[in-house]
Amino acid sequence: MYTEWKPEMSVGIGVIDVQHRKMVRNINEISEAVDVLKSNDEIIAAIGLFETYSHEHFKTEEDYMAIYRYPEYLLHQKDHIRILDDMKLVKEKFKLGQISAKEVHEESRKVADWFEGHMKNIDSKMATFLRGKVR
Repeated sequence: MYTEWKPEMSVGIGVIDVQHRKMVRNINEISEAVDVLKSNDEIIAAIGLFETYSHEHFKTEEDYMAIYRYPEYLLHQKDHIRILDDMKLVKEKFKLGQISAKEVHEESRKVADWFEGHMKNIDSKMATFLRGKVR
């Protein structure tokens, strides 16, 4: 089961919502790579794409939080770092043959669940603070 973008996932800040949609696609691409039996290299590439885009997206959020002095910046940033570290570990374990493609799929679903919760609880709080400030 893949994650679908739902209107309630929107935080009301255009650039962040656009990036969130792409993050959902990137997470789903990891699961899809496993589901359609792509090669290990292609699965690793899908994880790498998620990591690369996540860095870009998290930088966008963190830049806004820093510019507008969001009081929960460090807590929010810590959550970003944790999920990036988790996916980096999954990729490394998979590269070394320590986990299977099925386990990569399971981890990508955990990331999808984390991301939905992050958007609803943490990003929405940040967006409430930033709305009207970000142009």
